Amino acid sequence: MGTQSGCLTYCDPNIEDLKDELTKLIVKRDALQRLVNEAEREGEVINYDVLIWLRTVDVMIGKVSRFEDEVNRRRRCLYWLSLSRQAQKIKQHVVHLLEEGKFQNVAHPAAPQTILPTLTAGVRGPKSRITVMNHVLEALKNEKITMVGICGMGGVGKTLMAEEIIKIVQGKLFDAVVMIVVSPNPNIRKIQAEIADKLGLTIDLETEKGRELILCERILIVLDDVWSVLDFEAIGLPFGPSHKGCKVLVTSSNLDVCYEMGSQKNFTLPMLTAEEAWELFQETIGEPLDADPDLCDIAKALTNECGGLPYSVVTIAKALQNNKSKYEWANALQQLKAHEIPPQAYYSSIKLCYERLENDELKSCFLLCCLFPQGYDIPIDYLVRYAWGQGIISDRFDSVEAARMRVHFLVVKLKRRFLLLDSSKEGCTKMHGVVHGVAISIASQDMDVFMVQDQAGYRSWQINPPCKQYTTVSLNDVHIDEPIVTGLGYQELKLLQLKNSEVSESALESMLKGMKLQVLSFIHTGSTSIRVLLRQSIRVLLRHLRTLSLDDCTLGDISSVGKLENLEILSFARSNIKVLPREVADLQQLRLLDTTDCSYLKEIPHGILSRLSNLEELYMTRSFNKWEPAEEVDQSKEGEIRMASLAEVMSLPSKNLTVLAIDIPDFKLLPEDEVLLEKETTRFHISICKPNTFPMPQPLDYGFKNTVKLAGDAKEFMQNGDIRFLLKYSRALYFRETKNLNCVLNDQVSFEGLEALSIQNSKHGTESLISDRTGETAFLQLKSLELNGISDLLAICHGQLQNQSFGNLISLQISCCSELRYAFPVSIARNLVQLQSLVVYLCDKMQEIVSNEGMEDEIDASSKVAFPNLTELNLSGVSNLVSFYIANQPCSSKPERLGRQIKEMKLAGPLLRNQKYYFHQIAFPG
Repeated sequence: MGTQSGCLTYCDPNIEDLKDELTKLIVKRDALQRLVNEAEREGEVINYDVLIWLRTVDVMIGKVSRFEDEVNRRRRCLYWLSLSRQAQKIKQHVVHLLEEGKFQNVAHPAAPQTILPTLTAGVRGPKSRITVMNHVLEALKNEKITMVGICGMGGVGKTLMAEEIIKIVQGKLFDAVVMIVVSPNPNIRKIQAEIADKLGLTIDLETEKGRELILCERILIVLDDVWSVLDFEAIGLPFGPSHKGCKVLVTSSNLDVCYEMGSQKNFTLPMLTAEEAWELFQETIGEPLDADPDLCDIAKALTNECGGLPYSVVTIAKALQNNKSKYEWANALQQLKAHEIPPQAYYSSIKLCYERLENDELKSCFLLCCLFPQGYDIPIDYLVRYAWGQGIISDRFDSVEAARMRVHFLVVKLKRRFLLLDSSKEGCTKMHGVVHGVAISIASQDMDVFMVQDQAGYRSWQINPPCKQYTTVSLNDVHIDEPIVTGLGYQELKLLQLKNSEVSESALESMLKGMKLQVLSFIHTGSTSIRVLLRQSIRVLLRHLRTLSLDDCTLGDISSVGKLENLEILSFARSNIKVLPREVADLQQLRLLDTTDCSYLKEIPHGILSRLSNLEELYMTRSFNKWEPAEEVDQSKEGEIRMASLAEVMSLPSKNLTVLAIDIPDFKLLPEDEVLLEKETTRFHISICKPNTFPMPQPLDYGFKNTVKLAGDAKEFMQNGDIRFLLKYSRALYFRETKNLNCVLNDQVSFEGLEALSIQNSKHGTESLISDRTGETAFLQLKSLELNGISDLLAICHGQLQNQSFGNLISLQISCCSELRYAFPVSIARNLVQLQSLVVYLCDKMQEIVSNEGMEDEIDASSKVAFPNLTELNLSGVSNLVSFYIANQPCSSKPERLGRQIKEMKLAGPLLRNQKYYFHQIAFPG
């Protein structure tokens, strides 16, 4: 105290009074601090106003100390009047603090730790929202987490959720909560002022003492609608591990922003389900609509058009709330479908998201997605091929594969900004209907895109564009039979897509004249348009063309494509092409050739593939497979049509070939003196089996990982060097109708990177997946394992494996393995901490899922086996099942069987805890 007040030695009355009052304040501060320290030792929570007072007193003491220094510097009588007045003003503040420091209580009991599970009790709202809200609350309760993010596209309800969370935590988890709406161009001083104002403080957050004033034990700062990274240090927020009492909740339409700001937990708010949207609509209307079936049907259609966005549902419902006319509602539905009701709030938000994209690549990728119909599963490889043809990415990358990696990266970035969505189809993405409408509007302004869709009812449709020069045109579900005004608006056209459309000869010819097309894509388009396209004038009309897609099309003579000397990407995927014309060999710039799912393609003349010296990617899955043996090519007679051989594929320059997807009916067709693939970097999808050996799979995902499908006698095909190479570098491996598999599976070096393994209908020589491998690591990267119809399978492995074995397995399915008595030994079961799905059915001899057979002396019988991530358990057709894990079971003279109870039963994690007998010593989620 002496060092803080003893140096005020001059005899001015005001200065002497200040000295006395400051001494009283310091004494009161020290006494209150002792009470605070005692309360903290008792585990109590210090009252917010007490903490603020203590910190304010510290600031005041510092202020008096600085005033003392000034008094000591100005000893001349000239300054006494000014210093005396200052002392009087400071004394008034000190006296005010003394009055404020009269607290009845300094602390209150801490809230019990179990409060959070009941925080949302009584909170109404869609189930999906309550689930996310609970996750957010759990994160806010966690002492190790100081920042949480709520993310989602505009209109999904982020702000509303933040407001609901504030109502729940105010006074329970936090003493003080401040919510600040952050503009796209944040003003740091304004944010500082708002925080101080809402906390009731007159402080300067730019100073250290000012920042200390909000070091409350329990304070939540909610930053709503954040568009860019905020500098907490510049704002003055005491944020981070050393200030755990101050937590931040951020809402944003950009997931990357949350990560870059250091948010430890981020939760994405999903769209409403159809059921949730319907409930919200009825709740907003204020009454159920079931009494009027017609109105009810229109209302459900209206909610579907809202695309799961709560803002849209509520806005439409409020607009129709006082008008129950079905004609009025039907008119609103038509307007919604035609985008005549402008979602202005969405438009501004989505346009801002678009404008804030970092580069033109992201913007171009986003706008390319709007060329497809609303709700369409957009194949990402179309984006790759379009962007390559237009030069959007090809100028920066020297291979299509490198460009593909870039486009996938761009799609991920757009998803993190909620401009694109996940698709249920592999290799695809989707665009929300609202975003789609805004994207078209943006594209029409920024890229001069002209798009028509859902016009199938129009048999005559004429395009008479204004003076603007279109660069990109996409026509979906359109029939055009009238001539188009020649040369008007199409001279700068770079991309033309026709999907499910038909264009007359006169219309297409007039459209093609004068164009500088780089990308031309016909998807499921009639033969008339193709016939016009492939006339002899093609070389003149399409001399700049780099990408040509004729997918799902009815094709006739396509030999004229050989005149497209600048063509780099050519696709006939899923078309009815029967013969690959010899003229294709003239396409010396061709980098990608795609005949995927061309089931009618029976003829590829010899000499075409070997001349495509710049070919980087060849896709022929479920297509041509009549490869001619090399010796027959050499012995063919003059005039006889010779088919392509695998030697031609092998002759392609290895420095160029980066992707190969082909079907080979017999491994003996592989030439012995050449290698199929020379480098590890080539991505492959290769089937070596008779046609139709494997069931028809899903459409090819062009981003596939290295995949091999094999059938036959493993003893024979393992003698082939190409197959051993493929097995070594495969990531997905499928065996069907294969025998003697043990000679493949025992070589674990071949499967170091294997992620998916499927064995079906194996007949002989598959007693175990792994045998005599005690002490070694097996299937370290395996995520999916399917064992079906393996008649002699006795065990997944013999011996005890290292702890890492099967450590990444997520899905395990075992079926129709008639000799299998248990699914896996306890040594493997203990490694399955990542397992999410376990399905076992039609295994008649199975008695237990986990077994310690042969390891009774090595395994501690009292220890449990845990599956912490299991979400699906399906046991059916296992009539002899005694227990999940027999080890350490209570003895019983007649162990009961589960067959009747479990047959056709699907069990989820939370239900398992009640199965005390059958799941003894097994730990499941929850």
